[in-house]
Amino acid sequence: MSETVDRKPNFWSYLRKRYEARRTIHRRVPWKGFAFSAVNAIAIAFFVFDRPLGLAAKDLAPPLISIAGDVTDVGRLAWILAGLSTIFATGYLVRRRLWKVRRRFRMVYFGQMTAYVALSVLFTSIAANLLKDAIGRARPLLYDQEGIFSFAPFNMDFLHQSFPSGHSANIGALFVALALLFPRFRLGFIGIGLWLGATRIIIGVHYPSDVVAGLALGAWFAFATSVLFARFGLVFSIDRDGGWPTPRLSRLL
Repeated sequence: MSETVDRKPNFWSYLRKRYEARRTIHRRVPWKGFAFSAVNAIAIAFFVFDRPLGLAAKDLAPPLISIAGDVTDVGRLAWILAGLSTIFATGYLVRRRLWKVRRRFRMVYFGQMTAYVALSVLFTSIAANLLKDAIGRARPLLYDQEGIFSFAPFNMDFLHQSFPSGHSANIGALFVALALLFPRFRLGFIGIGLWLGATRIIIGVHYPSDVVAGLALGAWFAFATSVLFARFGLVFSIDRDGGWPTPRLSRLL
């Protein structure tokens, strides 16, 4: 019992030391530019694309709608966390069988990566669900009755939880986190994320602006969480010039 009590302060002290050691290279998260870009993209989608694309989704080919319906649940929080938990558990079991220090160190890094992705998605999901309940925008399913300007704040009804898209937010967080972790495949991850976000429009449960807002929200949390991890020297590092967080993976391979 005493050993458990002793370890907790040491762990937090260890994190505090790592944080203080990097204080001189901490950078501010550039939220103003990101917010300006996101708000404009959402506004353009809202006023230009929501009405025509919301209507066009009803006339899409049934096979396309069927395929979109099959893959859209990749954005479910439960699916993402279940997959990450499986990956983390597998990594932990493998780590216990490794005896070389370098290999064990790689597995610790692997666990930190998994935690980073999980926290990015979890933070995003909480924010997205709070926003969609507070805003209460009607879904395209109610377009004929209420149009695109219908809002019922704190209605807490599925049909009034359109903005932002929760699935798209989770997808944005997941694939931007992967893009930050594996820069060589960044364009591929971003492309997959955009297509998965589009499935929410194709199956008729979200407007384009809902999806843009969700993707932007997820991307923001993935980036901000990477900056937070970098401040503790976990997963990411930041050079003294205050550059973007870069994965430390290349140093360990």
